[in-house]
Amino acid sequence: MRRRHPDSWKKKVHPVFIEIAAMYRALAEAQHQPRREKRTKEVRQVLDVSSEKRAELLERFSDIAPAMPCFQVIDIGYLPPSPAEKVERVFDWFFFRRNRSPRWLAMEREKEGDLEAHSQLVRARDEFWLLQNGHGPVPSFKVDATHSDLLELGLHHGLSKLTAEELADCFQELCPCGNLHNPDALKKQRGRVVKDIEAASRLGVMYRLRMPARERFAVYGADGFIAKRYHLRDGQRYVEITRKGIGLESVIDANGFTGFKNETNVFRLPAAFFVQSPDEIFRMFFPEDQTHPAPIVNS
Repeated sequence: MRRRHPDSWKKKVHPVFIEIAAMYRALAEAQHQPRREKRTKEVRQVLDVSSEKRAELLERFSDIAPAMPCFQVIDIGYLPPSPAEKVERVFDWFFFRRNRSPRWLAMEREKEGDLEAHSQLVRARDEFWLLQNGHGPVPSFKVDATHSDLLELGLHHGLSKLTAEELADCFQELCPCGNLHNPDALKKQRGRVVKDIEAASRLGVMYRLRMPARERFAVYGADGFIAKRYHLRDGQRYVEITRKGIGLESVIDANGFTGFKNETNVFRLPAAFFVQSPDEIFRMFFPEDQTHPAPIVNS
């Protein structure tokens, strides 16, 4: 019988996950500082570095896209979020941890008069406010948040391919909890995380279908160019252009192009989407004051 090598998991996991896990460990260690002043300072330092690290990883690992295998965070694109949007995304994460369903889904149900969804949102807002203002702790989550976070961060980076033993070896090296990891327990937790994600996806279908097509789909142009809209909760509106969904090529806002990976795209991109100007690409998704019909939007 061949002996299992404790590092065999590294051949199945994308190297970007190892670096993401290192950042997660740094944040966990900062959050566990006993003195409040030092804890606040170190957490802020880690969060300040995280945006730069994210951009650096997306640049260095051109084969990955800024996506999550989960639905607690809405529309993660390439551009780093503003401070206000970053807080909203942390609240998304907190709500999902507390209720095991996405916040946006609860908000849709609340609009329909769902009392349970309203109660979940009120409780989460209160607890999140307490934590933001240093009045915690709040009741613990029903799930092991540390393991769930790492599983969700790594599922689409190779964790789904690992055997139970490899998963335990991986967490033994990367997880900040400091405990011995049981293969069977981790395998079961991975299964629960996958089940939660699939359930959130199924529940969201009927709500997402109510959204205008331009908000749900992307526009596919020539030469592999893909355009997708982003309307963030802090008011930002822009369109990101990628090649086959990976690698940011350009960004277009209401004022036109704001940056390029390749300057020649200033001439190529409008033609790739069969329009004459970047303004027309923007108005495909944000048609206010639109004077020209938008091209067909594809799923």
